[in-house]
Amino acid sequence: MHPFRTRSRPGSKPAATGLFALLATLVTLLAAVPASANAGHTEDGARSCRSSIDRTSTGPAATPGARVLHNYRMSFATEMANAVRVDKAKLVPLLPEGYEPVPASAFGLGSENDGVFVFVNVCNENFAIDGKVSQRTSLVNIPSILVREPADAAAAGLNIPGAFHIYPLDIYIDDRAYVGSLRSADMPVHFIPDITHDRRIDDAGVGDLTVRVPARKNPFSSLNEGLGFTSTGRVDVIVWYEGGKGTAALTFRFDVAQQGPARSQVFTKPGTELNRILSGGGLGPGPTDPKTGFESIRTPSLSFQYPQGGSGSLILIKKPCGYGSGCAER
Repeated sequence: MHPFRTRSRPGSKPAATGLFALLATLVTLLAAVPASANAGHTEDGARSCRSSIDRTSTGPAATPGARVLHNYRMSFATEMANAVRVDKAKLVPLLPEGYEPVPASAFGLGSENDGVFVFVNVCNENFAIDGKVSQRTSLVNIPSILVREPADAAAAGLNIPGAFHIYPLDIYIDDRAYVGSLRSADMPVHFIPDITHDRRIDDAGVGDLTVRVPARKNPFSSLNEGLGFTSTGRVDVIVWYEGGKGTAALTFRFDVAQQGPARSQVFTKPGTELNRILSGGGLGPGPTDPKTGFESIRTPSLSFQYPQGGSGSLILIKKPCGYGSGCAER
């Protein structure tokens, strides 16, 4: 699920400032890297969060109009967040009223007229829903838009300093129980059993990750090179969605987050919605995949490891009739 603004441990330099600088430096570095620099990586259908292995939380207090539907916990997790510069004019029509893209210029990725499209690629170990482990390894992929904190955040007690807010285009998960829990809030989630994360990134944050999401409507994949963890801080993520039952907020908190830069190529199928969104974005085009014909763009990314796991909640916010899609009187 987040990366761009995080909190540091006492005595360390602010993680948010450090990550902004990392992204800006990485953009300059990648501009000089040949388009084929990440080509040749392979994946073997792996489904693990850790490199070279073979193998009930409390949520925010309920506020008037807000109800906690589910609580989540994982014992360990990793994440790769591909941050793609995209013309803001492409992103605004994808967002409902009340949501605004964060300008890419805030991260040194583009201008005020650009936004950031984020591919959030997460691998969880021992993912528990309401205290019951659903799957030993759960894979989650969320193509989404980085947005400013919406007004509903304060009303639901989710105006967390430094939190990372995203609005999903879709959510892809290989864990059937997790999918079912998110559907209780009308989240746009799809069960994709053959997602793969082939992670060969070591505990220092160096190595490769290949992701493949064979979604029918918007298949995508990525090749990612972690360049090493450079700081440790706290990460908070909130995934928002306006559905028929109201405003859904999927929140996660990771108190210990090792984080660092990565460089990536994101591949999308020509003619799909994702392909149209990314066209002309990122740091420019990369090579076409000779096997699938998928086109790619090059982009900086942020790599994370959550050694102590994390906790989360799914919150549903009801609104008065006449405001938004889900009203309290229904």
